[in-house]
Amino acid sequence: CEESGATENLWLNLSTGFIGSGRKNWDGTGGNGAALRHFEATGSKYPLVVKLGTVTPQGADVFSYAPDENDLVEDPNLAAHLSHWGIDIMNVEKTEKTMAELNLELNKSYEFDKICESGADLVPLDGPGYIGLKNLGNSCYMNSVVQIL
Repeated sequence: CEESGATENLWLNLSTGFIGSGRKNWDGTGGNGAALRHFEATGSKYPLVVKLGTVTPQGADVFSYAPDENDLVEDPNLAAHLSHWGIDIMNVEKTEKTMAELNLELNKSYEFDKICESGADLVPLDGPGYIGLKNLGNSCYMNSVVQIL
């Protein structure tokens, strides 16, 4: 990364050649967001970035920071764009997991017990203020339906 010196999760801006770290993942892993900051610092003019460790002859992770996309996109001219920066798509080897692989791994290993009551002794709440719905005018109709269910 040109900002931090990081060597993993690097994204190459296909227009400017800036190499920056990717954004943090929801679990705190990942980069420091240098690639996104560069996009914003250049007036949000150059949105396409490619994750360098995912480049193979079949393609790579290409992300668009453009507000109307803000997602992974297909780049039909990826080989030509990378060759401009001296990267021969036919002679590179994948060194990092793709975004799809990372998402799958994180979802498989996430401990959902941290956010739900699995295995916990729950104390039932009962009494005034804990049951029913507060009448907000015509919400009594909804309250009646919910209580019947």
